[in-house]
Amino acid sequence: AIDLCLADAPAGSVMRARLEDARRLSATALRRLRSSLLDLREGASAPDEELPVLLQRLKARHPAGQLHVSVEVTGPPVPLPPAVRWSLFHVASECVFNAAVHGGARRAVIRLSYGGGGVGLCIADDGHGKLRTLRKIIRGQVPGTGGGYHTGLADIAARAEEMGWTLRADRSDLGGIAVRVLLTGPAPDGMRGETHG
Repeated sequence: AIDLCLADAPAGSVMRARLEDARRLSATALRRLRSSLLDLREGASAPDEELPVLLQRLKARHPAGQLHVSVEVTGPPVPLPPAVRWSLFHVASECVFNAAVHGGARRAVIRLSYGGGGVGLCIADDGHGKLRTLRKIIRGQVPGTGGGYHTGLADIAARAEEMGWTLRADRSDLGGIAVRVLLTGPAPDGMRGETHG
């Protein structure tokens, strides 16, 4: 509804600014609600698991024969704050879901790397996703993004921005899409590390 009103609001008007603010706040609230629901579902069984263990859960989510998911970890794992662990898990979960459902992938590889003062997460697939479209969705350049359309991808982009991470989408070495998240320096603390709760 907000997007429909925005289409009629004159550029630069006070009404347009208020509608854009309402859209941003609504998208943030929806993202936090989805995140909280996922935390309740996933976190209740293993609230203190480290990220490599959490990522292993994604291997069992898809019926045999639909999508083969593997997890590769390089470098010595370092402890991450709970908000960072869960945010990265949510990113990986959404990317694996998109690879299977939207990209028609048969294989996805989750690569977690520690070292060089940071943490890197890459979710690569062999599907037929459209890279240009994915990049536009992540940048919020597709009408309706986050307001009921492409919500998961909008979540990923907003989560990365909130946490101060670098997010990229590229062609993967498997032939499909690769979504990369890079955390550099110390893990975010305070508000930047608390995406929900």
